[in-house]
Amino acid sequence: MRRVFLLFLLMVLIITVNSQNVCASTGGNTGLTGLWEYPTAEMPEDGTGRFGYTNASPYGYYYIDLAWLPWLEINTRLSTFGSIMTPYGRRYMDKAIDIKAMLWHSKDPQKWIMPSIAFGVVDIMGTELMKAWYGAATWRYKNFALTLGYGSDRLNGLYGGFEIDIFDWLTFKAEYSPLDYNRDIVDGRRVIPDGKMPKKKYNAGIVLKAPWGTEGSISYQRGREWVFSISQRINLAGPYIGKNSKRYKAPSDTRIPEWNETNPQELIAKIKSGIEKYVRVRDIDIQFEETEQQNKIYLSYENYGYSSHAEAMTRVLVVLAAVMPETDELTLIHKNAGVPVVKATFPGTLLFDIRARTLRDEDSMRTAIFSWAGSHDIEVPDAKNLLHNKATHEVKAMVTYDPRIDQTLEKAYMDRWNIDLIYKGRYYNGWGSILDIKFPLVNNIDTQNISGLWWEKDLNDKIRIQQAGLTYANRFSNNGRLWAFGEGGWLNEEWFGLNFWARYYAQDGKWWIGARASAFHDRDPYSFAGLTDGVYVYRTGHTRVLPADKEWNLAGWIQAGYHITDYNLDVTASWGRFLDDDKGYKLELIRHWDDTAIGFYYINTDIHAPDKSMTRTGVHLEIPADKWFGTWFGNSSSHIWEQDVMFLSTWVMESGREGAAIRTPERLMNQLRPVAMKKNVWKLLEEYCAYDDGNENKKKHKEVTSILEYVFK
Repeated sequence: MRRVFLLFLLMVLIITVNSQNVCASTGGNTGLTGLWEYPTAEMPEDGTGRFGYTNASPYGYYYIDLAWLPWLEINTRLSTFGSIMTPYGRRYMDKAIDIKAMLWHSKDPQKWIMPSIAFGVVDIMGTELMKAWYGAATWRYKNFALTLGYGSDRLNGLYGGFEIDIFDWLTFKAEYSPLDYNRDIVDGRRVIPDGKMPKKKYNAGIVLKAPWGTEGSISYQRGREWVFSISQRINLAGPYIGKNSKRYKAPSDTRIPEWNETNPQELIAKIKSGIEKYVRVRDIDIQFEETEQQNKIYLSYENYGYSSHAEAMTRVLVVLAAVMPETDELTLIHKNAGVPVVKATFPGTLLFDIRARTLRDEDSMRTAIFSWAGSHDIEVPDAKNLLHNKATHEVKAMVTYDPRIDQTLEKAYMDRWNIDLIYKGRYYNGWGSILDIKFPLVNNIDTQNISGLWWEKDLNDKIRIQQAGLTYANRFSNNGRLWAFGEGGWLNEEWFGLNFWARYYAQDGKWWIGARASAFHDRDPYSFAGLTDGVYVYRTGHTRVLPADKEWNLAGWIQAGYHITDYNLDVTASWGRFLDDDKGYKLELIRHWDDTAIGFYYINTDIHAPDKSMTRTGVHLEIPADKWFGTWFGNSSSHIWEQDVMFLSTWVMESGREGAAIRTPERLMNQLRPVAMKKNVWKLLEEYCAYDDGNENKKKHKEVTSILEYVFK
């Protein structure tokens, strides 16, 4: 191994002298950007990361690593210890979070003067079996990076190493690793027994990188183990795997007419047919305002086919640019459930910029005005024709999947496949409805035994209503800032109930205040739509229905939120009463990449988790089907999978519970707030204008992250 290492080092140093490339950093064993067992001071680009698996016997790591902020890397992982078995005969598993904060970033890889500096903590939450603090400095010169750092606890002092990108597809890494494995103890047992302790404190190996973002590595670690890993890079700002393969389609066989040769009715028909053909929006209404001084167009629509409202508006703009004569001003009004929500007014020059595929120093968007839509904003005569409502109905069948990961001590992974029959209705003045009936097909989730999910009895084989109810969302003020939301019915598989929200938005949605009131009743988990005669009470190992005089659970919160525009980050605080008569607060930090959202929540009530100073904490996810399946199949979808993942998932308690909702104000309004809509539309327009099939030099985003990019070039 020593001879191989010296030969590799000599070869890569020779190649490094002549190399001019600056390559991306790679992940370590646990997924966090680093060498093998130790982190460096580098991290992925904002909104990018990787997911993968490492086999470092007896350790195994399943991880998702992400640059959640431009300066903050978060690595969530599930660690397995092959040498420690549970009483139920499976490997012990432990959830953990690692974080890294970039204190200083060296932006010039051609100089050695100032390194990148980062600090962080390993295993910050949960059992904290492997907790340690660290600080690191990384000097990068072209494709060579040198790291020195110091770690506490199991990281055990000074460490260091280097990595060299030999080719674009090959990286060599080596490190000095003083890691203290004696600290890895589970239930009084060492993960690595005395006879298997490391022989050496050096680790070395290679990383192979595919053009589409897949990476595999092989390394020799601890002087006794070959370690293997496989990972895939992801990008939350676009299709998760791959570059943007979508095409913004528009009529291409039309000549842009002049106003003096335009028949208004024919132009309206052409615009409407073009949008209906190439954009999945509905309820399209168009009005012109023509004077001797200027021409204006007003167009309203409702998005039904895209998880991103900004994408719907961008596609409408692309079609308008292909068929519209030169105009002075363009106003788009985006509706939700038939109610105008956001109004965007653009200078007419934007359509020319879109046709030319160039945005001139952001002038077109700098002068664009995004605001809440209100009745007083419509300046066209006979404005009622612009905003008329139409009822629409949608019926579909979907294959759905219910995973349960590491929620019991016996089975690490359980799942259920279903067919869902879904009806969605949109009526008048903000009213809507939903009916979702679930037909389980293949069910591997155990809800009967003490080692199973006995507290989730709704995950059985019965055909049941998943959701069914009426929804309402409408503004209470002409300026569009005060909104009311309500819903009632079968809210999810657990609860029947009612929700009411009030929201007042200020500064185009940059901050808001509001309140929520809720009432919930337990559903019978074995009935198609029935309710229990009492309340469900969960105790260790079993679930009981207890008769109760008070069968309804009441809850209410006062709430406030603030939007950090630079990061598209929402900070939300709620205080009040939760479902089990416990009182306390909830804090949320939710980062958005347009229609994708990943965030964290923290709940603290007057009932705490055992041995903890808080009630519960976890991750909130909003994953659109567009960003995953659209990459492979080329189809758009408005479906967003929403899920909360608890960190304390193996212990169920009757506290910190919020109940359920069919559609929260956050899901309905977050993308449509003017402050967020403007940012997201500008980003998509910039990407559209930067992409040109016929001119490779115009592409601003040249990173290759998917084989699909080569297929769709």
